[in-house]
Amino acid sequence: MSLRIVFATALLFCLLLNFQTQAMTLQAENLADTIPTEDRVELTTPDPEEIDTPSTRMTAFMDDILVNRQKERNPTKAALFSAVIPGAGQAYNGEYLKVGVIYGITGGLLYALDFNRHQYNRFNTAYELRLNEEEDEFINVIPNARGIRNIRDRYRKDMELTYIGLGLTYLFNVIDAFVAAHLASFDIDDDLSMQLRPTVIPGPQVSNAGVGLVFRF
Repeated sequence: MSLRIVFATALLFCLLLNFQTQAMTLQAENLADTIPTEDRVELTTPDPEEIDTPSTRMTAFMDDILVNRQKERNPTKAALFSAVIPGAGQAYNGEYLKVGVIYGITGGLLYALDFNRHQYNRFNTAYELRLNEEEDEFINVIPNARGIRNIRDRYRKDMELTYIGLGLTYLFNVIDAFVAAHLASFDIDDDLSMQLRPTVIPGPQVSNAGVGLVFRF
């Protein structure tokens, strides 16, 4: 199993998840803008006396999450939270699913690191014993010291790649928290639009008809 392929796949999944989350948030905001004011229903958290069933508790919990996502975020604070505790910035932004993804990737990399380190130590010990012409655990499996050394170096390379993967995961965790917090407060004007319109392209002698891309602010 190639560690680089696993990490690249996980990183791509996080990027797609981030884009999907932002698209769903913008879609929900645009849909809310199309509802007449008199038909809108505000999300309110029930009083503690009214929360007496699991269904009402779950409804109140989901309402809190929705309201929490609509709050403005401080990108610097979100990045600082994730720098101190990985995933804390995502929790601050209200993106709780990303917290699980980050800890899942980190846990997998830590497991791979422990496995590769253990295997490296085994083959390194066997290699040193073989050089001293002493018996090792691979005496009946690997005929010479060069074979042991090649396997040891492979595990050392995988161990170094795992360290790089952990560093990149930590860096992505901080950057993602900062960008998500910034996009959460990014204002999209209702007057912003893009249209294709017929236009006339002036030439040195004869003007030509064409299609122009028009941005309206």
